[in-house]
Amino acid sequence: MNEQVIEFLKGTPNSNKTAITAATGIKGLPLFNLLKKMLGDAQITAQGEGQESTYSLNENYSKGQVAEENTGTDEQNEKVDQPGAEVKEEVKEEQTGAIVGNEVRKEEPITKETKASTSRDNSKYLFMGAEYGKGPLVRAVVAKYVEDNPDTTYKQLKEIFPDTLMKRFGVFASETEAKKLSGNKPRYFLKPEQMIKVKGQSIAICNQWTAALIEPFIKEAKELGYKIK
Repeated sequence: MNEQVIEFLKGTPNSNKTAITAATGIKGLPLFNLLKKMLGDAQITAQGEGQESTYSLNENYSKGQVAEENTGTDEQNEKVDQPGAEVKEEVKEEQTGAIVGNEVRKEEPITKETKASTSRDNSKYLFMGAEYGKGPLVRAVVAKYVEDNPDTTYKQLKEIFPDTLMKRFGVFASETEAKKLSGNKPRYFLKPEQMIKVKGQSIAICNQWTAALIEPFIKEAKELGYKIK
């Protein structure tokens, strides 16, 4: 499917999801996951946020395709194989701390100062006209997504809000699993009124969010079209 998107974006850069769907027939969750993967693989770039996002073929990826297609003559192969060209690109990527997939390739060192500032962070976020702390914000966003997409299954919700956003506990877990993982410490929102129903199954949202973890989640939420300030 990504070949269809690539071919379309070659001739029509800065296209939104609606235009891509009209041209390729790919829509909904499959399109969301495909664009997310292509962004992670640096095949495409995105401008704007949420429903206003537009997508274009990554210029470097396009040049790489052209170079690959033009190989064949000794003279051209010599240009492609010039030492240092690819190494410089890799070094540059490491120095800028580029994001590959969902992981930052170069992270800032964790110090006592950063730990202290993280533990004291009481930032508030505005979503749907209400103010939330980090954990309640995550719960509100997931609940809103389920409300907007009532046919979403547990598995599909895991694809939308993957465990990589909260590697130790996951963004959410089934009620049974959440109680098991919590042990003697409440690591999820486990009160009955805090549970979210997904196709008849109760899920609990993790409450272990830090300032460093909430930013990737907010970015993911904005990709879905939710406005958070």
